[in-house]
Amino acid sequence: MLRIGVLLAPEAPRPQLVVGGLSLVERQARMLRRMGCERLFLVGASLSDAAVQGIETVSFPSLAEALAAGGLVIIPAPGLIIDERAVATLLAGSGAGGGILVSDESAVSVERLDSATLAAGVMALPAAMVASVARDIGDWDFHSTLIRLAAADPTVARIPVAATPLYAPERRRSVPLLWCNPQDAAQAADASAQVIAAAQKGTLDWPARFIHPLIEDALVRLLAPTRITPNQVTLFTAFIAVAAGYALATGALWWGLGLALLCGPLDGVDGKLARVRIEYSRWGDLEHVLDKILEYGWYLCAAWWFSRTLGSALPWALAALIILPALAEAAQGEFYRRLTGVQLDDAGPFERGFRLVAGRRNTFLWTWLAMALVGLWFEGFALLAAYSVLTTAVAQWRFYVRLSAFARAGDARVAANYAATSYDFLAKPSLPTDKP
Repeated sequence: MLRIGVLLAPEAPRPQLVVGGLSLVERQARMLRRMGCERLFLVGASLSDAAVQGIETVSFPSLAEALAAGGLVIIPAPGLIIDERAVATLLAGSGAGGGILVSDESAVSVERLDSATLAAGVMALPAAMVASVARDIGDWDFHSTLIRLAAADPTVARIPVAATPLYAPERRRSVPLLWCNPQDAAQAADASAQVIAAAQKGTLDWPARFIHPLIEDALVRLLAPTRITPNQVTLFTAFIAVAAGYALATGALWWGLGLALLCGPLDGVDGKLARVRIEYSRWGDLEHVLDKILEYGWYLCAAWWFSRTLGSALPWALAALIILPALAEAAQGEFYRRLTGVQLDDAGPFERGFRLVAGRRNTFLWTWLAMALVGLWFEGFALLAAYSVLTTAVAQWRFYVRLSAFARAGDARVAANYAATSYDFLAKPSLPTDKP
């Protein structure tokens, strides 16, 4: 079904409020595009936001005409900032008659539906209903009229905002819902802080968890109001990474390690900026591939320098022991994610705890730094090889454990085969039986 977004201009002076680098109208527009809206209409005012690409500014009679073709119309309350996960919950629960997101909390209520239920600020209604109100009511109480019609119509499903799952797989943690309606500059600043906090990923290594966020958040706050894109941040970080590799290959080891360490927080900025500004690219997934190529390039560059200074091929063998197990673990983890929908690092308490100290780029570099501070550059490089092998061995073990549990939970045949083929020296699980 065609999805259409209808935006209502917030009253003055709220159109000038900025949250996470975006006006309230543009933030709603980008969120609705993420929800699959093919057309976006701004009605009720003529704003500078109307110049935002893809938003059509129309009058209420023109909106009624535009909706004649039908579809499902998503309408957020004027100026409302609401999590796209909540909108996804609304769309999933809406039937043929549409749906309205409801809550029993009064913190961000729009209007009361009954003694126990409040409208939470977003509706998804049939185009015919919205067109009728736009044609007959116009800008006189348009939004409230739709809420009352939706409340009185038994075909319009009421979907509790509390039904929205808080766990965000792509961020590997439970994230509180974004749900606010800023009225002034102070509330907009608080909303910006919430948006940036919500963009933080979980299940990270210890440098990315405890050190990088302070730097990343400061840079995101600085960049959000600018025209700098996440992809440009990625390219800048890649330039720093190439410089780090050159420094390592030419023996400027402190420069190389310092630049490589700088890439850690910079690498988190592009994704966080994209989430804050709802500015995603089809090439975003390739950024992780580029990160791996550049990281592995550092180890090869260091091996080149060590092999020349030591006159030995051992550094190349150590580089292979760093790169190949890490590459195998990355491929294995991606397979697990595609199969189960959950990253192996986030599969359970053990995996999340091990991720803090597992051998990855950040932990490798900080370990190498500790060794370098006492003058053990090559010994530190060799330690990274052992670190990589150990990490991959543990990841392999957890991969089999978690994959086995996933398969047995999802398919009774796998569970039966697993029980029937258990080893004699282990306790053999009893098989299910139909006998009383």
